[in-house]
Amino acid sequence: MTRDACVYLDTNIVVANIDERDPHHNGVVKLLDSISSKRLVSKLTLAELVSVYSRAGLEDPVALAIYSVEKAGASTAGVDFNEILEKAVLYAEELKLRTLDLLHVVTCSILGCRVFITLDAYIINKSEKIREELGIVVVTPKDPTP
Repeated sequence: MTRDACVYLDTNIVVANIDERDPHHNGVVKLLDSISSKRLVSKLTLAELVSVYSRAGLEDPVALAIYSVEKAGASTAGVDFNEILEKAVLYAEELKLRTLDLLHVVTCSILGCRVFITLDAYIINKSEKIREELGIVVVTPKDPTP
């Protein structure tokens, strides 16, 4: 499944965009405002958001998660998680990422997105390896517009 000119938003980008008290909020908003490409997340992102909002004791975490994705201007893409897990097994040794990070990066690749936007230091530190292995450019709010 390929998408024309899409970017994948990591969960932390969606959270920083919605949370005005997040220290990265302004940078994330500025970066998202500069992107004209289609923005995608996966159901893994929704599950993480619901988990974060539930642990924070926020009311109706499912609705808030859906709203957060919409507020970031993103769509939730359907993916085959069997395919994601198979590809994750293939890249785990090379990328050496934490499991959820690996699943997001592999999902980005399967969706055909060539840009992965994140605040995650582990992913940022592996950005060169991710580019070499999957052809994905990792972008942070401090980076130039993708």
